[in-house]
Amino acid sequence: MYKVVLILLLAFPTCVLAHDSKPTDQQILAWLKELKPLPKVHYSWPVPMEKLSDDLLHEYVRLTSAISLSGEWGTAEQIEHAVSVCKQVNAAKPKKPASIGINYSVWHRRFGKDLPPTDVGPTHQAELDYLKARMETLRDALAAANQKHETNVTISAILFDSEHFHVKPDDVEWNNAITAKYDAATDVVRAVYPEVRIEWYARGAVQPGASPTGWSEASYFTLDERAETFGCSLYQVPEIGYTREIFRRTAANAARHSCDEVTPWIALASGYRRQTDKYHEFSTEWNYDLIYSWQLGAEVNHAWFGAPERHERFAPWNKAKVAIFYPEPFGRSTHWPEHFVAYVRGAHLIKSLPESGEQP
Repeated sequence: MYKVVLILLLAFPTCVLAHDSKPTDQQILAWLKELKPLPKVHYSWPVPMEKLSDDLLHEYVRLTSAISLSGEWGTAEQIEHAVSVCKQVNAAKPKKPASIGINYSVWHRRFGKDLPPTDVGPTHQAELDYLKARMETLRDALAAANQKHETNVTISAILFDSEHFHVKPDDVEWNNAITAKYDAATDVVRAVYPEVRIEWYARGAVQPGASPTGWSEASYFTLDERAETFGCSLYQVPEIGYTREIFRRTAANAARHSCDEVTPWIALASGYRRQTDKYHEFSTEWNYDLIYSWQLGAEVNHAWFGAPERHERFAPWNKAKVAIFYPEPFGRSTHWPEHFVAYVRGAHLIKSLPESGEQP
């Protein structure tokens, strides 16, 4: 038996190496330069700009029409760098001008960790004051960078991740307080950026869970807060049935609440992997077959897949006006770049997957 296994491995060595090997930055850059921008704007967890060459960063922003920074720790230098890249991308007059997204984990920075949502004491106000200060700091840094570079790059989206509170059945006071917390954060942002898109991670999401049906709704929100989109995590990309059904069920939940837009948060080369000793565990190193990233790129971005007559076959992807990548691009996930290439190729129905050693 061992001899048979050895013979098989020797006969097909490239299959293993092609999946596990990592292409060079030059290879990735060549692949990216061949591609057209994604049809939909894609924001992300903060892009690690310090790790990327100017060329690689330019191609990423060109393809996604966005660059995302940390709201808590973003600096004036990072804002200026982002403006510079967006200016270069926008010089080609793309259909969707490149802009900036800001990630922020509200109610996680100053508010007391053990306090109930009904608390409106000093740390409540400190949270809102810090949010206001950070939003204003980034606004002022953006104005200075735009003046320096003689451009008009915008902060187009605030991407909120807030997982501190959980609603309680039949506790009206508790739940109303949660709604008030989110609305207070929205008011702070709107005062600084009146027209900005505001996204809330997992708002109204219907995900696989330990319930009699195998599904459960995220408990972070009452859905009475002032918000314009729902959101869901597509963190099991190779489990294509789950991926589609998560989006279908979240879209149905959104429709029940008179909301027509659902934003997917997408994990490429990472996500919730099944385990023997637990249901699953999030891994930033999941180099699943590239075809699944390709397929998701096609379904999320290409209008054919999101047509109403195909909602049951695929999912109502036409409800996704933008998308968000998590984890961060070119960051913790070693194989994220080639999965991103596959995703963008899928969006344009380019019928080939990136392979190590492929010639541009």
